[in-house]
Amino acid sequence: MKSLSINDKWYLKRGKPQKVLILGAGMAGMAAGIELIKLGHDVKIIEGQTRAGGRVETIRIPSKENLYANLGASRIPGNHEWTMKYINQYNLQLHPFNPLEGEYIHMFNGKRIRYTYDQPADFSNYPVELTQKELAMGWQRIFSTPLKNLIINMGDPKSLAWPPEKISKYDIYSFKEYLDLAGYSRSISDLINIGWETEQGMDMSILQFMRTSILSYGAIKYKIVGGSDLLPMKMAEDLAKNIQYGTKVIDLYQDEKKVSVIVSGRTERQTLTADRVICALPLTVIRKMNFVKFLSKEKQKAIREMTYWNLSKTILQVSNRYWKKEGLNGFAATNRPMEVWDPNYESSEKRGLIVAYMKDDDSRLMTKLSDQERLNFVSNQVNKVFPNLFDHLEHSYTKNWGEDPWALGGYSINTRGQMTTLLPHLIKPEGRIYFAGEHASAYHGWIQGAIESGNRAAKEINSFE
Repeated sequence: MKSLSINDKWYLKRGKPQKVLILGAGMAGMAAGIELIKLGHDVKIIEGQTRAGGRVETIRIPSKENLYANLGASRIPGNHEWTMKYINQYNLQLHPFNPLEGEYIHMFNGKRIRYTYDQPADFSNYPVELTQKELAMGWQRIFSTPLKNLIINMGDPKSLAWPPEKISKYDIYSFKEYLDLAGYSRSISDLINIGWETEQGMDMSILQFMRTSILSYGAIKYKIVGGSDLLPMKMAEDLAKNIQYGTKVIDLYQDEKKVSVIVSGRTERQTLTADRVICALPLTVIRKMNFVKFLSKEKQKAIREMTYWNLSKTILQVSNRYWKKEGLNGFAATNRPMEVWDPNYESSEKRGLIVAYMKDDDSRLMTKLSDQERLNFVSNQVNKVFPNLFDHLEHSYTKNWGEDPWALGGYSINTRGQMTTLLPHLIKPEGRIYFAGEHASAYHGWIQGAIESGNRAAKEINSFE
């Protein structure tokens, strides 16, 4: 089975009209709904929240500066053709995510290292232990050379049956373990993964790292001007008559003729029936439902064991973009790890925002802290990157996706051994129940994966004659 190609003309042929319930008005559920409605299917989308978009969410600051920051999905690689299709369809404006001007910061083991978009810092500036051979490689070669054997045997990373047999045996290794195996320094992983590497990340399968890297390699990353949520908002407008908000999915069951979905609204429970169901909820939510135990053992295992990163973003409002006085552009990465950026860097306004993006370890730590303790923790880390923060700090807001009851996590990743054992089973339908979401795609953690999987599920349902 392959990821659905943007060039697949499956929608040119109308299948037998089906009554379809879609669980979740995230990107996967809405993409499936839009395409099925075009083909004459009877579609209703059940959404527990009062908004659409799932993990695509934006906060806007009510001020004359029109400041905004994305709490969820932020970056869109230019080669993610499914995402680009819908962005173009709704005439949304894009802008490069990363600034071309100004200097960036790497904070590595306490050392503050400056570099520019087109001139990376020399490895000799980093407090790491590399061999002379590795020091001479440069940033591009230090990625490609140690991983050469995997790269030349990659096959098609979009294939849902990936990886090829020649490299599948490496699924049991993390990035650092693979470097050991290939005879290279573990510090290479520390350099490549500045801003990303966590205890959980260190357990990521080397094949997950490779697939994610290759699928967006070399592509310019963009942001949607005005906020990522403009895309789901536009999609939801087209689906205004088909989305039932404020309705929580409790459970579902199926027989040979129909699927029944038990939902809870504001007042009482009810049972909805359909010919087919697309389950586009995160696995972290699905695994709490009773119907899972009636699925195949392989599907149960995949739903139960798939790893999710806990992700957090803290938005800091500052009265002055003071870092510009130092020639900085407001973008940084630390090996704590944390990414920091100015989401409105192209604005000429004085007041601004800083996004502090934390992965897994620190994000889980945040769940144990009070609001004030969270602010203290994050602002202290950001102040190390951009000193004098406290002279300009006005307000803050934190979104922890592990605390969101509709998400219960950031996004799915394959830790060691999961690429070859779990993903193939997440994609397969179970009777009249189909599955979509970034977890059921080659593109874990991307809007692309959600939209592609939604179209794939729609195609599967439309195939009946």
